[in-house]
Amino acid sequence: MAPNPTPANPLKQYLIPAVIALVLLALGGYFLMGLLSDDNSGTATTSPDTTAAGNSSGAVSEGSSDASESTDLEKLITEAKAAYQKEQYVDPQGANAVELYLRVLELDPNNRVAQEALLEVMPYATDRADQYISERNIPQAERALALLKKADPNSVILTSLAGKIEQIKRIQASMEADAFALQQAQQQQAQQQAQTQAPAVSPATTEPEPVAETTTTRTPATTTRPATTATPPPTVASAAPTPSVAARTAAESRNFQLVRKVEPSYPQRALRQRIEGWVELSFTVGANGDVSNVQVVDSQPRREFDREAVRALSQWKFRARLENGKAVSATARQRLEFKLGN
Repeated sequence: MAPNPTPANPLKQYLIPAVIALVLLALGGYFLMGLLSDDNSGTATTSPDTTAAGNSSGAVSEGSSDASESTDLEKLITEAKAAYQKEQYVDPQGANAVELYLRVLELDPNNRVAQEALLEVMPYATDRADQYISERNIPQAERALALLKKADPNSVILTSLAGKIEQIKRIQASMEADAFALQQAQQQQAQQQAQTQAPAVSPATTEPEPVAETTTTRTPATTTRPATTATPPPTVASAAPTPSVAARTAAESRNFQLVRKVEPSYPQRALRQRIEGWVELSFTVGANGDVSNVQVVDSQPRREFDREAVRALSQWKFRARLENGKAVSATARQRLEFKLGN
């Protein structure tokens, strides 16, 4: 037989389960508090982040706008510097240095880079505008001047350039008016000439016999034709208007005439060495009376007086050649003498 087991201790039998229950209860409470702590912490951390994100949304938008504007300024300044390096001071339109720097100042009126760059560009841009004026390119000159006035409205130089443009425009308007008046006068003159020549042509065509009679009067030895010898007076009378028509026609056709003569300057070297000579020149007198295409045909000594002769003759002024009342160009030669006084 197996021995009987030892009877259990009643206190120990109830104490151990109670301890285990307390331990489990403690662990469960700790775990539950951990969960609650995690939930509270998550709520606490997410709420400020959400609030901060909401408050900073406007600031981010403003920051992106400022960044975009800053990028545009940098791009414009880069393009303006490149245009300046290429000497594109006032052209081409929309991509020149002055216009690009002005656009920078529109976005940022206190931009120091653009302000200082404009001060550096202005002298070159002004020279370019003056060059347009010298070339009589008035549209380009006016466009450049309007652009430069935006950069420096009170510039005295720009005011002077504007005066030059106005003077050139007045001269051009006067020349156009003179050309129109000349054209009208030529048309009227041609009409008058056609009217005066019309009756003169018919007698010449209807009276060939008096011309034949005039030729026959060259033989006075034949006295068998008294009637024929008596007819010359009417022949002369009927032919009398012909010289007047010829005279009027000659007045409408004439060679060019000198109006203004400019004497050449004596070269200093030739003057010091007491050198004399001459220059023969060919030139063209235009329909407006101006001299052009001046060329040296011959000279003595060679090239000693050529420059002064050409310069002087280019300034001569003529009354244009007329052919049937119409001004035409003509070529001519002129010899200029260079003589020393006693």
